[in-house]
Amino acid sequence: MKTSETAQASLMDLVMGFFIFMLVFASVTALINKNDKDLLRNTEIEEIRHDCFFAAKELTETKGFPNNWEALDETEIQRIGLIEKHNTISEDKLVAFSNLSYDKAKELLKIKGYDFYFVLDGEDYVTAGLLPISQTKYSMNTKRIINYKGSEAEIELQVYVLWE
Repeated sequence: MKTSETAQASLMDLVMGFFIFMLVFASVTALINKNDKDLLRNTEIEEIRHDCFFAAKELTETKGFPNNWEALDETEIQRIGLIEKHNTISEDKLVAFSNLSYDKAKELLKIKGYDFYFVLDGEDYVTAGLLPISQTKYSMNTKRIINYKGSEAEIELQVYVLWE
């Protein structure tokens, strides 16, 4: 009978050991999956933050290329910049930017994977891009104060991703 009790105890130990192993394995797997999702989320947020910052910088600190891009056909524009002279927005460039096709503007701003909405709030109220129509998954905003028509104006650029 002693052998039978030892066999039952060994079988119970084996089942208990297997249960503990599966519990630890499931916990480790869940933790790895959570960390992977967090890493992916943080990477996406950093990418959108980077693209938003550099698109706003390009718009508010350069004249674009060629310098007279606002007078050219959309296919000839290589970079968008709204500056006329230091820290002053060109009305012509602003109008040309707001009239660009959405896809071309995204391409030139190098934010192809995201959507954007641009607002100049000053003497005039000018927008470009698409206002988010639903809740965003990720959204980054950057604001700048700039001269427009002889007075201060606020520029806001929002780069965002909608929930799928």
